Amino acid sequence: MGRAATAAPAPLELIGLSKSFGRVKALRDVNLTVRRGEVHGLVGQNGSGKSTLVKLLAGYHVPDRGSRLRADGHTIGSPAKQRHLREAGIAIVHQDFGLVNEKSVAENIAIGSFLAARWTRRVDWRAEERLAADLLARLQATSIDPRAPVAELGPAERSIVAIARALRNQREGRGVIVLDESTRALPKDGLEDFYRTLRGVVALGGAALMISHNLEEVMQVTDRVTVLRDGAVVDGTLTTADTTEQEIARRMLGRTVEQRVHRRKAPAPPGEPVTVRGLTGRVVNGVDLEVRPGEVLGVTGVAGAGWDELPYLLTGARRARAGRVRIGADGLDLTAAGSARCIAAGIALVPEHRIDDGLALTLPVGENITLPRVRRRGSAWRIGRDWQRAETAAVLADLDVRPRRADVPVGQLSGGNQQKVMLGKWLAGRPRLLVLHEPSQAVDVGAREDILGAISGTAERGVAVVVASIQPADLAAVCDRVLVFRDGRIRAEITAPTEEAVVDAVYSGRLALSVRKD
Repeated sequence: MGRAATAAPAPLELIGLSKSFGRVKALRDVNLTVRRGEVHGLVGQNGSGKSTLVKLLAGYHVPDRGSRLRADGHTIGSPAKQRHLREAGIAIVHQDFGLVNEKSVAENIAIGSFLAARWTRRVDWRAEERLAADLLARLQATSIDPRAPVAELGPAERSIVAIARALRNQREGRGVIVLDESTRALPKDGLEDFYRTLRGVVALGGAALMISHNLEEVMQVTDRVTVLRDGAVVDGTLTTADTTEQEIARRMLGRTVEQRVHRRKAPAPPGEPVTVRGLTGRVVNGVDLEVRPGEVLGVTGVAGAGWDELPYLLTGARRARAGRVRIGADGLDLTAAGSARCIAAGIALVPEHRIDDGLALTLPVGENITLPRVRRRGSAWRIGRDWQRAETAAVLADLDVRPRRADVPVGQLSGGNQQKVMLGKWLAGRPRLLVLHEPSQAVDVGAREDILGAISGTAERGVAVVVASIQPADLAAVCDRVLVFRDGRIRAEITAPTEEAVVDAVYSGRLALSVRKD
């Protein structure tokens, strides 16, 4: 465990932190101390108050009267101002990274704290690029060009840029990096480099608050853990050296949770397989594959190996350079067929980024669920509300979406419930091929079980399912076969997959993830 200096004030203290939205109490008297020299974990189910806590830290929300936020013994005003947070060395890496696509890597790293030339007071872009290169080197990311537009970067590279920006705000021997589900897009070997860098930061006397749904990550990286449930701290005394994933999950849920295997035991329903031939994109190169009705096929690999491009090529969301898909009597040329034609043929995509690509956050839950079928089931002069109410009610019940209300804007739901709405939107259309990219990312253990169970139930009804994921546990839990990609091609096939088999096939010849906390 990291050694904290007891004499000096803590770099971050939350004292009696509360937040109400009308009559709803999102946070209730939360006390949390991040000690110098430690990585502190914060866990809880979706809706437990983690996101509200981060928004209070960032100054987005104003806390209730009596709440206090302290850094190095000094009280930070309410709401927290960015200038004061920077002076205290508090930097937040949000889930969506907060990057500006049109700006360069160096510009994104510099936002809010530009270096000015001494006499002209103009931004010294050469100095900014040198500093950006130095920060990227600390993260073992020298392949990222500081002058490159962020829009050209992949998810893992974008997360590295966001983390580099947070490191910029660190002061040697002080400060806190707040990681809000920020590492989920990093490849496994990139995670090892990042954790090593994070440990180097806290070893100098800084600290980190890691908010994560990945309990394996929490156990490997953090020194202590605070558990939130229903807006309150249920345990702030856990040291990871003295607890287990199962015990943390029990405190999160208020009950014991068992990790289940969701593969079907019944034989697959008869029917012609969905066949893909010669699929080629930016990375994917001449891929052939088949998935039968009632089968869940997993695809995985290291980041950028092609498996993460395949869902979008296969569903017309990204135009293929070559390739065809046949589903029943329908054959589609994927160089010409866009999303609309694929949807009409019964192909549905649950994308990785629910906020950017999957949901209309300002629209009610019911409208999000029924939107893909309004044109088909409605008419130019009357949409029809009865079918919308029935369809929405079924989805809310089947996936246990909370609150079970069709009229709530989907942006007000927790992340796990948003994920369920996005999945239900396409399940309600009864697809013939369902393609999902990271279906359980950034959801708690209870929501994960609900989502994986729904995927398995969908296959039992005769739907062909493709799950693209970097999570070995998800693939082992739900998939009948797993295809492993390297360099845009299928390099291995795993039948009756286990976590160990997936990890071995993906990372064979690479360093295993191991993080020392001493």
